[in-house]
Amino acid sequence: MIKINLLPRSKRVKASHAGKEAVIFFLGVIVLFVGVWGVNCWLNAEIKQLQALEQEKQAEKTRLFVKVARVNKLKKELESVQTKIKIIRGIRLSQNLPIHYIDEVISNLPESKIWFESFYLDKQRRITLRGIALDNQIFAYYVQKLRSSPYIKEVRTLRTSRRKILTYDLVEFQCQIMARTEYSHR
Repeated sequence: MIKINLLPRSKRVKASHAGKEAVIFFLGVIVLFVGVWGVNCWLNAEIKQLQALEQEKQAEKTRLFVKVARVNKLKKELESVQTKIKIIRGIRLSQNLPIHYIDEVISNLPESKIWFESFYLDKQRRITLRGIALDNQIFAYYVQKLRSSPYIKEVRTLRTSRRKILTYDLVEFQCQIMARTEYSHR
C-alpha cells in the first residue's frame, strides 16, 4: 500500500550561515598560509642542500685543478726527459760511426794489392787516403766497393799516377772519402 502525505511541509527557520562561512574562510586562509610556509621551508631546504653541493663541487674542482697542474708539469718533464734520451741515443750512435768508417775502408781493401801511405780522418768525417795499388783495375774495384758501403757517402779520386818501385810499375793514388753523417740500415 502506498501512503501519500498531502500535508504541507513544515517550514523551517532559516539560520544564518555567515558565521560558518567566515570560519571556513579563515580555516582555508590558515591552511593556505601553512601550505605556502611548508613549500617555502621545503624550497629553502633544497636551496641549502644545493648550495652545500655546489661548495663541495667547487672544492673538488679546486683539488682537481691542482692535480691537473701537477700532471701537466709531469708531462712537460717527461717530454724533456724523452728529448734528452733521444739526443743521447743519437750521440751514442754517432760515437761509433768513425770506427765503422775506418772499418769499411780497411775491410774492403783487397789483400796484398793496395797499400796505404797516409790515412787521415778529420772532424767533418772526411777520410783522406794516399797509397799505392798494383794497377788501375784494383783501385777502381776498391773505390766501387767503398761506394756500395752504407757508411760511405761519396768517394772522390783526387789523383792517380804511375809510380815505379824497384822493378814494379804501380799506381799511386790519392782520394777523399766522405762518410755519411747518419747511418741508415740497408
